[in-house]
Amino acid sequence: MVARVLTIAVALLFASACEKTNHENIDKWTRTSKGPGKLKKAIADEDLDADLSAHAAANLVKMQQDNDVREALEKMTPGRRQQVLGKLAPRLWDLARVEGENTLPNAQQIVAKDALISARKYADEAQKQQIDNYLSDWYAVSSYEARAGVGATLGAGVMRMLGAAAGKKLMSVANSVLAAPGQEKVKNRIGDELMLGLAASGNTEAVKFLLDLVRLDRGDETQGKRAMTALYKTYVDPGGLFEIASPEPLVSSLDQLVAIAKDDSISGQIINDAVALIRAVGAPACVAPLLGMVKTPHRESRFKYVAANNALKCGGVKSVAEVVRALPDQGTYVKEELQGSISGEIARLTPRDQVLATLRDLLGDKSTVVRWVAIEALAAMKSVEDAPKIAALSGNKDKLVGFWGERNPENKPDPSLGQRAKELSEQLAKGETPK
Repeated sequence: MVARVLTIAVALLFASACEKTNHENIDKWTRTSKGPGKLKKAIADEDLDADLSAHAAANLVKMQQDNDVREALEKMTPGRRQQVLGKLAPRLWDLARVEGENTLPNAQQIVAKDALISARKYADEAQKQQIDNYLSDWYAVSSYEARAGVGATLGAGVMRMLGAAAGKKLMSVANSVLAAPGQEKVKNRIGDELMLGLAASGNTEAVKFLLDLVRLDRGDETQGKRAMTALYKTYVDPGGLFEIASPEPLVSSLDQLVAIAKDDSISGQIINDAVALIRAVGAPACVAPLLGMVKTPHRESRFKYVAANNALKCGGVKSVAEVVRALPDQGTYVKEELQGSISGEIARLTPRDQVLATLRDLLGDKSTVVRWVAIEALAAMKSVEDAPKIAALSGNKDKLVGFWGERNPENKPDPSLGQRAKELSEQLAKGETPK
């Protein structure tokens, strides 16, 4: 009896030791306690057929141990990694694919999708294209709004990674929302994630589509703001969601952005976002439109400050004279607004010597507001050597209309340019911080 037991034990041990790494066993190992360890070894074994290693990796993903797969890919030699990825990507897609555009993915499908995203960074160009096609098919569906929010990487980040081609596919989803039947009474809402995904893709037509939504009346008061926010996040401040996008897709929509910025029937947030997007286009293309806006009358009192500030940021030191001279001489200017948006921005520009030279030239301008900006900027730069030049304007009687703004509890009278020049020159001469 003892001999028989020993014989069975030896046989089992021998069978275990000789267990081959084949497709049948790789599937069996998903159901055994030691299976995960064997699957990891199968991935790491570079002498093994690449398809077997890929099968083992896919099974680990199926078991939601995708971190182990990522670590294994990281450790592989480059040549081996390409071989395995070539076999692994289709297997991951088989796990990630969701049947039906309106069907939401389950946990396994989400993990497999994330595994495709992780694998992409190791892929060669052909493999990347294959993975990109898989991911585009996964996301660019009518249930995008829901799918975009699941997994380790959000939809907008994926669309930013995939680029304009994926954006084109996503455009068909957006158009289907607009064209869907049954909207006679209530229009379908275009979701935030869909808007951000379109913007993040960097697709030129997607930019135009979103800008069209700003003025398209669909009974949704938030639509315009949300569309502009999506573009702002993509091209100005992603807030850590993804890398900021290159501004090229904005260039062909520059006229549309300018028209939105000048439309004083639109909310202030949309206008500010439009101006920021114009600046994001970059010099020299952004300079002329922003200069034109500085001169444009607008319902929003801050419009001229926002336009001038962005024009300065766009054009830098070379634009200072043009921007300041574009400021309308008539109208009101509040000291705090002027300092914060215009003279203060000028004072931060470099090279310092070029800024100072420009400001000194502006001291002789005929415009009251131009000279006011010049003395404020020189004072902010603590240019003590220019105190006498500023003091030379002390006799000027032109009023700085609106100087104190609406918050003037003491009802102080607006000072003249000469009074302000005298005050700043004295502060500079005493070494005080100009106020």
